[in-house]
Amino acid sequence: MMKRQISTYKALSVCIFLSTAISISAATAAQIDRVVVAQGVYPVSFDPHRTTDIPSRVVHANMYDSLLVRDKKLQIAPSLAESYERIDDTTWEFKLRKNVVFHNGEAFNAQDVKFSIERILDPNEKSPQRGWINTVSEIQIVDDHTVRLTTKQADPVLPARLTLIFMVPDQYVSEVGNEKFANSPVGTGPYKIGKWTRGDFVDLDANPSYWGDTPSVQAARFRAIVDNASRVSALRAGDIHLMTNLQPDYLEQIKASKDLAVSTAPSSRVLFIGLVNTKEGPLQDERVRQAINHAVDVQGIIDGVLLGYGHRAGSVNGHLLALLGVDYQSPLYEYDPEKAKKLLAEAGYPNGFEVNLDSPSGRYPMDKDISQVVAAQLGQVGIKVNVKIHEWGSYAQKFNTHNVEPMYMLGWSLPSLDPDHWATPLLGPDEPVSNFKSQNIYALIDEARKTMDPERRMAIYKDMNDLVHKEAPWLFLMQFEDIYGLNKGISWTARSDEAINLTEITIP
Repeated sequence: MMKRQISTYKALSVCIFLSTAISISAATAAQIDRVVVAQGVYPVSFDPHRTTDIPSRVVHANMYDSLLVRDKKLQIAPSLAESYERIDDTTWEFKLRKNVVFHNGEAFNAQDVKFSIERILDPNEKSPQRGWINTVSEIQIVDDHTVRLTTKQADPVLPARLTLIFMVPDQYVSEVGNEKFANSPVGTGPYKIGKWTRGDFVDLDANPSYWGDTPSVQAARFRAIVDNASRVSALRAGDIHLMTNLQPDYLEQIKASKDLAVSTAPSSRVLFIGLVNTKEGPLQDERVRQAINHAVDVQGIIDGVLLGYGHRAGSVNGHLLALLGVDYQSPLYEYDPEKAKKLLAEAGYPNGFEVNLDSPSGRYPMDKDISQVVAAQLGQVGIKVNVKIHEWGSYAQKFNTHNVEPMYMLGWSLPSLDPDHWATPLLGPDEPVSNFKSQNIYALIDEARKTMDPERRMAIYKDMNDLVHKEAPWLFLMQFEDIYGLNKGISWTARSDEAINLTEITIP
């Protein structure tokens, strides 16, 4: 019954969107003077320390540099720091690149590193990135191109976290203040800010004084186009050359065009439905949470609603370990409604129960649709689910204050790509978005956070993932497949960390 509904949904949605396809030729490579990238939203701020959202970071990463970066293989690589080493369990030393200048001509040095990190750590600055590096207790300038960071405790994640921290110029920011800096930003990155209109577009122009290689793209524009259909129309018309978050329903249109292409990558983002055990009710029983996982045909949802663009995920960060090259395969719950009914009966709910599910609409690919399919499938085993749909802004406030229903949908991705940035926020004690209590999971999170030996640390995460799978704090759904639409006038390959580095785009 449910599989037939999913197949019908798939066929109907494809037919609808194909019937509305238009035939407008895209721009040719010779016509591309400024590469235009369309995201769904505009950057929150041009100050790289004022926001944590991915669309803002995509723009920031082209204007600013961090000490370390994730390369195309997602490994930590040098950037403004040519090298680094761990002096002891709480001390890290970074050798800085010489002859680097900011866009305004100021020389980059160790004082700018100290200023940038202290700016984030300063409570008065109210940077949302403070928690990323709040283990840092001291920044010592050894010389103009050497800096040491001391942490309060052993912190093996610090290098990964520093890939998120952009360097800003001490002298300029101190002189002009935060507001002017946000409107006239200055970094060391490959592109300088040009014209911009809040909420619409921002132009970036190649930095002639950039310390790295000269990019193929000399001029670019990031546009905010909220509606997915409008982004597709702009791509087909040649008004944009790269678009994010292409929904699977439009793929046939794009692939059918001789001027357009698609680039995909397994995403670092996972989607799940949280099963809250911190409130009285059926979800406090592990058998009920396991039953919910057996009752939902996740692969059917991936195939039918996402048209195959997704991968099943069965743990907190097993997908991430795989992306980083660790030999680990997440265990998966088999789709078995009869087993689900048996577990419910053993837990004392032979006739099921009623529960509410919070869901966003429009934040993740087909999020509302997935929630409704999940509710229908759980109904088949006696669990009546009342789906409550929310606008993203109000919904974010709900899950950041532990005000969610016993079931709630959430997607999670952090570009540090360290397993701790999945485990601690989502399942750690006293975390803003954690709604699950387990002393066994807490112990493994704490052990992994303090373990400096990389191999031992990965072994702990494997054990943690197996335990999380068993205790089932979530209805495990999927790792997304990120889908981008491209004009064939440019060449670019999607990355799993959602980055769009203009330096990686070439114009044949």
